[in-house]
Amino acid sequence: MQRLHPDTLGAARADVRLPPYERGALRPGIVHLGLGAFHRAHQAVYTDAAIGVAGGDWGILGVSLRSAAVSEQLAPQGGLYSVLSEDATTSEVRVVGAVLQVLVAPREPAAVTGAIARQDIHIVTLTITEKGYLLAADGVALDRADEGVRHDLANPERPVTAVGILALGLRERVLRGGAPLTLLSCDNLSENSRRLRGVLADYLGSTFPEVLPWLEQHARFPCSMVDRIVPAATAEQRARQSQQLGLVDEGAVSTEPFSQWLIEDDFAADRPAWERVGVQLVDDILPYENIKLRLLNASHSAIAYCGLLADCTVVDEVMADPALGAWVQRLMARDLMPALRVPPDFDLGAYRDQLLSRFANPRLGHRCVQIAMDGSEKIAQRWLPTLAQSEAPLLRGALAAWVYFVLFMDIDIDDPRAPVLLAQRASDGPLRERIESVLACARIDRESVGAFAGLVGDVEEHMRVIQSESIRALVA
Repeated sequence: MQRLHPDTLGAARADVRLPPYERGALRPGIVHLGLGAFHRAHQAVYTDAAIGVAGGDWGILGVSLRSAAVSEQLAPQGGLYSVLSEDATTSEVRVVGAVLQVLVAPREPAAVTGAIARQDIHIVTLTITEKGYLLAADGVALDRADEGVRHDLANPERPVTAVGILALGLRERVLRGGAPLTLLSCDNLSENSRRLRGVLADYLGSTFPEVLPWLEQHARFPCSMVDRIVPAATAEQRARQSQQLGLVDEGAVSTEPFSQWLIEDDFAADRPAWERVGVQLVDDILPYENIKLRLLNASHSAIAYCGLLADCTVVDEVMADPALGAWVQRLMARDLMPALRVPPDFDLGAYRDQLLSRFANPRLGHRCVQIAMDGSEKIAQRWLPTLAQSEAPLLRGALAAWVYFVLFMDIDIDDPRAPVLLAQRASDGPLRERIESVLACARIDRESVGAFAGLVGDVEEHMRVIQSESIRALVA
């Protein structure tokens, strides 16, 4: 087969959806930091659809913050890639044309900051994961102890973090004329864009304070909520998707049919016609964001750690397990849902049922180990609010599974606090002290949880059940 490229689109299979606009005339209007699979299956799809129905120069200049892999996948394809959305009964392949260029920050830093500074760029979006915001232990301030932050504060003209790169680009933007800009976080982080604004202002105050007046007057930071399950790509999946496309696609991403995006309606300048393709513009994102973080994402993390302890590889395998699947439903109904404040027009029961169906999708192959990454940061966002306001006995079992995973499982830990976690795994100190050290990495301590001693006791007892019997015995 030929490789996907603007010149080979005519060879795509007849049932493939192609960009419904003249791509050669498209100009950039968005810079995106963190051009991974999630962005390409979510925000880029919405933007592609919005260009199709309403036009506008909303092409995306994507930035890979570390690896050149995405550039190597998409550059030979002229920025094109396919998205496969499927479940047990439906399947669709579409080609997305919104991404015009992929820049690699370590390789071409001046091009990246120059893109942020372009006066015809109206929006900067971000998917840099929770740890990319470099939040301190309080979840608000800039973590000045972080190695990357220390580097950037000492070398602000040669930044390596997303915050440092963005700050340098904003300084250049101000020098070029200071056109208004919307900065839009699309990560699973409570009050995501407001947290971005906080760490960015903190960093700018120590590096480029002259930018702060512009930031206050001409920048907007609307929070958003994103929802779509996007598993990590595999070579097998790309090969299967290429057959469905009719062209070789090295940048293929697969996902589920469901997709949701809510954004606070607070933009500094123009934006794509996202509301015409399913994006919901709201006054306050927080109630919807809390439901998603503390029900969907909280359940996902529980599924991941309990699944890994039960030798399950993917989410749908956990849901098909009689003991584990039933426990997930009880966790949602007894601990997670009662702790939520729900808008009057929101059907929480229907949302829960929809989540259970999505988790059981046999076509996704969403790996537990992928969800388990960055556990300390995710748990602070997803579990801590519920643990702080209620006893949540079933969620304490999930917490015990995470701590057991950290201390006793022979699995690599991919986490921003991996050195501390691995030190506790190697320690032969008292178990309770090791448990407390692990929990502190997720900001779970005496200050954040009132009945902390009881929580630690429950975690220790649950871990002994896991060790002496099994995770299935615990959840049963």
